[in-house]
Amino acid sequence: MSEAITPWVHIVAVAVWLGPQFFMFLVTVPAVRVIEDPEVRLRVMRVIVTRFGWLAWAAMAVIVLSGVSNLFQEADEFGHLWDTEYRYFQIFSTKMVLVGLMVILTALHTFVIGPKQLRLLEEMRSDSTEAAGLRRVSIIVSSLTLLVSIATVYAGALLANHDYSFQLV
Repeated sequence: MSEAITPWVHIVAVAVWLGPQFFMFLVTVPAVRVIEDPEVRLRVMRVIVTRFGWLAWAAMAVIVLSGVSNLFQEADEFGHLWDTEYRYFQIFSTKMVLVGLMVILTALHTFVIGPKQLRLLEEMRSDSTEAAGLRRVSIIVSSLTLLVSIATVYAGALLANHDYSFQLV
């Protein structure tokens, strides 16, 4: 029973990570864009991105920590995880590349793109050419992050299917 705790925590953290991405991308950002008053739009965006940022990074930390724990549990149970003759190693390697890409894209949006967008909103230049270009970059990075997150979850599902992942290549 205790061996189910860390995979469960991992799955819950992934849900907390992925669900709000869909909500932000499909609901929140389009809704905030229709707020006509720039000062209100800025206040709303600042609250949303701050709370979303804390939630996203907390979920990411739990995902990484529980993922490491899951890996050790798998290694105890199946000693041949690192054997390159099995699909598990290939899938796991791909998943780690995707996780790394997900972290990089999230950091880029959190620490570079988002602050620039808020700065432009503060300067009331959200209708400028610079803001429009930055909005496009934000949409592209957010879309890529969402797609990479979905692909990462798929890789995790493949790893969990031991009938598939422990086949010889």
